Amino acid sequence: MITIYKEIDGKLMSFSDQDHLEEHYVPDVWINMVAPTIQEVKNVAEKTGLSYAYLFQALDEEESAHVDIEDNDMLIVLDASYLETKEDGSIFFSTLPFSIIFNQNYIVTVSPIKVGLVDSLLQKNKKIEPQKRVRLTLNIIMRLASDFIISLKKIDAKTKDIERILHNSQKNKELFDLMELNKSLVYFSTALNSDKVLIAKLVRLPEFKKNEEDFDLIEDVSVEIHQAIEMCSIYRDILAGTMDAFASIISNNLNIVMKALAVITIIISIPTLIASIYGMNVMNLPLADQPSGFIFVLILSLVCSILGAIGLFLYTRKIKRY
Repeated sequence: MITIYKEIDGKLMSFSDQDHLEEHYVPDVWINMVAPTIQEVKNVAEKTGLSYAYLFQALDEEESAHVDIEDNDMLIVLDASYLETKEDGSIFFSTLPFSIIFNQNYIVTVSPIKVGLVDSLLQKNKKIEPQKRVRLTLNIIMRLASDFIISLKKIDAKTKDIERILHNSQKNKELFDLMELNKSLVYFSTALNSDKVLIAKLVRLPEFKKNEEDFDLIEDVSVEIHQAIEMCSIYRDILAGTMDAFASIISNNLNIVMKALAVITIIISIPTLIASIYGMNVMNLPLADQPSGFIFVLILSLVCSILGAIGLFLYTRKIKRY
């Protein structure tokens, strides 16, 4: 899908596939491509003069954050947050590359899957000027950092929801959900650190030093990325501590259950022992010749079991005091 954004009379207008895009490939427009076909990539390369290799490279979902410059073309690959919904309805946070390619006349953004970054930029930014390519690039990076922070807050909220559920019942599903969130934070941490290194490279490029307002915006972007990294680090530590705590709780609960089963086994073994003795084919056992011997044996077994239970209770109570 290709969408062209053009400023007309101070307003940003958008033109999609059904609007005869051929007539809108003019300088100072912003072209956004989401999961484009090979033919669409070739067409954009021909119309804009941008490197076909850069445009095709932007479709690689495994591409890491970096900056490439060739002649008048610049490729900036960023790692953006991505919210994925699984078949069972659960959500999973991940990252995907988001590429920005521009020259002196055009700026093109490419994403292999729709990540929502462009929609967020159009909603949050009051004024977007496609002709100011460096400014637009910095606004995209700023929005990307803000989206990371929003996703991190969602992860924190979901973690707290899972904690409340685990307080009442320890189920495997909730623990697996915590593992998925921990995996998401690992992806976020890697992506944010890569974006931080990329921004440090952009600061040294002459294109990003021409305008003082752009340089100030770079500093704001750096602060936003740094905040996202700090939040991600804090949430990772909290989530790791939470998972360790619940693992300890589950292990402790298992020990309590095993202790209870051991006590029950000991108590049951007392009447079993007495019944086993009287079940032997041996002469002259006590009460063996009495008609009510069976009842006496049952009463003896019951009394011994009660005494054993009381003894174990007093013993465990004494241990707890120390």
